[in-house]
Amino acid sequence: MTRSRLTCLYGGVFMLAGTALLAVVHLLAVQAVVRGNDPVLELRSGTGIVLAPADCPQPPPGGPAGCPAFAREQPQDALVSSTALVLVALVPLSIAAGYVTAGYALSPLRRIAHGARRASHQAR
Repeated sequence: MTRSRLTCLYGGVFMLAGTALLAVVHLLAVQAVVRGNDPVLELRSGTGIVLAPADCPQPPPGGPAGCPAFAREQPQDALVSSTALVLVALVPLSIAAGYVTAGYALSPLRRIAHGARRASHQAR
């Protein structure tokens, strides 16, 4: 009973960590697909130094910076399906890692219980 609870706890932690890592990698991959090799920021000089997206037009002097929002393209279906496949494969791996970790966490308790049983049998 205790091992199953610890398995759920540790498996959940592994699942959350794996999902967070997968989400970061997926977002970086989507950004790379959308933007390609274009620079993300460009350094412009004039009266001051301004960091602006590379595809932003130069604003008129004294006027507001009219930069159009990036056109967000949907990621390719292959990228989404491969991410979903990795997420599905992450579930049993997280459960297995949680089971092993729970075993390691309970091993000192097993040794103590075994030593107590031995001492109890010797005292009789």
